[in-house]
Amino acid sequence: MMQILKSGIPFLIAAQFALPVCAQTADSLRAELDLVVTQIEEADATIARFDGGLIRALAEARKEALSLSEAVIRNRILGLEGGNAVEIVIPAVQPDDARATRILGEIAAAQSRIAEAEKEAARAGGLIQAVALSRVETEKLTLAQLQMGYFQAKYGIAFPNSVALAPPPSSGSGSGEPEPLSTAQDTATGEAETLPWADKRFPQIDYSLQPFEQAHKDGDRISGWWSIETERAVVDDSPKVVAINYSNFEPGSYSGFTGLLARCTEGETALVYIQDDYLMTDFRRNSFDITYRIDDAPAQQTRWNSLTNNKGAGLFGREAEQFLRRIYDAKSLFIRLVEKNGQRHDAVFDLSGGQDAVEAVASACGWSTLSLSPEDYKAIQTMLNAGGFEAGTPDGRWGAGSKRALKAFQASVGLPETGAPDRATLTRLGFGE
Repeated sequence: MMQILKSGIPFLIAAQFALPVCAQTADSLRAELDLVVTQIEEADATIARFDGGLIRALAEARKEALSLSEAVIRNRILGLEGGNAVEIVIPAVQPDDARATRILGEIAAAQSRIAEAEKEAARAGGLIQAVALSRVETEKLTLAQLQMGYFQAKYGIAFPNSVALAPPPSSGSGSGEPEPLSTAQDTATGEAETLPWADKRFPQIDYSLQPFEQAHKDGDRISGWWSIETERAVVDDSPKVVAINYSNFEPGSYSGFTGLLARCTEGETALVYIQDDYLMTDFRRNSFDITYRIDDAPAQQTRWNSLTNNKGAGLFGREAEQFLRRIYDAKSLFIRLVEKNGQRHDAVFDLSGGQDAVEAVASACGWSTLSLSPEDYKAIQTMLNAGGFEAGTPDGRWGAGSKRALKAFQASVGLPETGAPDRATLTRLGFGE
């Protein structure tokens, strides 16, 4: 499995040069160094293009590997020139020209794959382009790691195994070990972490809150700030999912709570902003003015439908689906609801664990959390047909035939039979990383 270097892992840069220099010249190493520096600059350019996601993560990992190569090569040059290298504990190794030649062949093959993927990315759009770009970055990361092997075989440069092979640390401590919580954090979250229903991925959340305990008793799943209830609708026995975000829960409130609810009921998706107060709505429009902000993006103004109990507002159907796609990768959501009399109700929701909630709702209602274009759907239909799952003529329209074909594929690989091209299904089809 490919290991990815992680920012902040400390390593010592210097070398013990017990081997003869032989043909290792400072000039040849400078040429290698120039290539690595150029590749680091290209990785920086890729990182600057993407705010997040897989492609940026791969580019960052590639830069980590290249930066390690740069540091070790610079140190070797200092050693060859009699300069003062930083003191370290990395022994030199015996060069192996035969192995270096074999690795050069692998490097050439990797470069060829990179060129092919870059051409595919230039031709494609939408999901197919994203997949091609992720393939480009994966191959470039492989290339950076092959170069490390080449430098070792050609020049006898050893790399610190503890850095290259260790899994990423689970915190920003930089030690490779989980950073211990402070005393204050222990006081706030230590008890919650021991609770059987606590989501260990989010130790900062207080899982001793009553809604989480109740959700656990009810057999619901807990993901971050969300509880996820899964059952069957009474009317048609269709999948029913109700996910509630409790990051605004106040233990002392008796009138209700402020929350964010995502659900699928009888095939319809809804996203609801729950309020603990009775709201004065505009009866002529039966809706509320809403201002929202996703992470640090500019605030947006819109209108959401009022609820029959006048204790919130929501989006329904395709509008709800589109909004849930937008917050899938988000960390926070600000919502301001304005009543008819001008009174404002503000809330900032911590969306930790929200991807599980959105995926559960999307799966139950049969839609994808990805924003797919007609060309993307056409590519999926083509892949299904190629695999023997008859989706009909690839036309980019996701109808009943396409859903049946995808359900058959999902059944064949042990995935939930939703008929929706979700992320897990696309990965198994070959569109994932």
